[in-house]
Amino acid sequence: MELSDEEIERYSRQIVMDEIGFEGQQKLKNARVTVIGVGGLGSPITQQLVAMGIGTVRIVDRDVVEISNLHRQVLYGDEDVGLSKAEAAHDRLKRINPKVMIEPLTLSINDDTVDEAINNSDVVIDGLDSVSARYSINRACVRLKIPYIFGSAIVTTGSSTSIIPGKTPCLECFQPALKDDEMPKCGTEGVHPAILTTVSSVQVSEAIRIIIGKEPNLANKLFLADVANLDYDKVKIIKQFKCNVCGPDADLTIKKSKRKLIEDICGREGKSVHIISPKENLEINLDKLNNILENDNLEIIRKGELGTTLNYNEKITVSIVTSGVSIIVGALEEKRALEIFSEIIINKLEINPEKVHNEFQKLLKVN
Repeated sequence: MELSDEEIERYSRQIVMDEIGFEGQQKLKNARVTVIGVGGLGSPITQQLVAMGIGTVRIVDRDVVEISNLHRQVLYGDEDVGLSKAEAAHDRLKRINPKVMIEPLTLSINDDTVDEAINNSDVVIDGLDSVSARYSINRACVRLKIPYIFGSAIVTTGSSTSIIPGKTPCLECFQPALKDDEMPKCGTEGVHPAILTTVSSVQVSEAIRIIIGKEPNLANKLFLADVANLDYDKVKIIKQFKCNVCGPDADLTIKKSKRKLIEDICGREGKSVHIISPKENLEINLDKLNNILENDNLEIIRKGELGTTLNYNEKITVSIVTSGVSIIVGALEEKRALEIFSEIIINKLEINPEKVHNEFQKLLKVN
């Protein structure tokens, strides 16, 4: 599609740059970028992409906004607490630039869902904090030949690289065999907002270069930053011949990352948090769900287009997004979290448990 006169004026400060120009702006308008995770990195990434006029931005996040996000996740405010991040981000981004198409998804990223998340993308940008989810994205991008802009940040340090399938090392060439359980988390270690804006800006710059047809600066290089000491560096990374993702003998038809039905993540407000991620996108009918909850006299805290948050009792809150991903805060054990999920999703909504997990009922009894 051609640029309108209004768009030419809106993006005039970019169009005048040799780095982008009129043809480059046209390419941005016709591009589709997927941002996985709309948290500390994803918030400034999506803000910049939308403001710069990327034609379609798909945002993927399973979580809901909580008050501890607000110091660094700049898309959200107090009024968004309890809402799906995908929904709150969509609404904020449309206010920034109504000309851009925003596609919100509430999926949990794993080998079963990743193709739906990145399908038809020109570039995928990483705003994740999960190694297993990153591995799923990396494998899918290599298989589908979609450029993937990796980024990570913790405390005051961060890194980024541009992964071009067939040309550069993939994620597992330089970060193989990592485990989520062994990685530092911002919930316990903390994260400085300045490192998030630093790394996210580098990621956006790389994505723009790829879209307009230029060589990314971080092809075969890893950008490293530490805002505590203002140290910045780039180191060379090398493609590993025996890599089981991008090496010549790699078999990308095999699902490598084992999907977890239930995860115990960093506590919120001093309470335990369990996230339950169904195998399939359950496409929850929220109107039906809300009616059932109200008829059962359960207090709904927030109603949204993509999710509902409720007080299950005085100690436990539950957030359910349209994909069926459920965040249960305050259940002391996995078994109790699974029981609550089963009561609401399986029993009240009459969802086939095999859509959640092939052996859901068995897992429920075991836990």
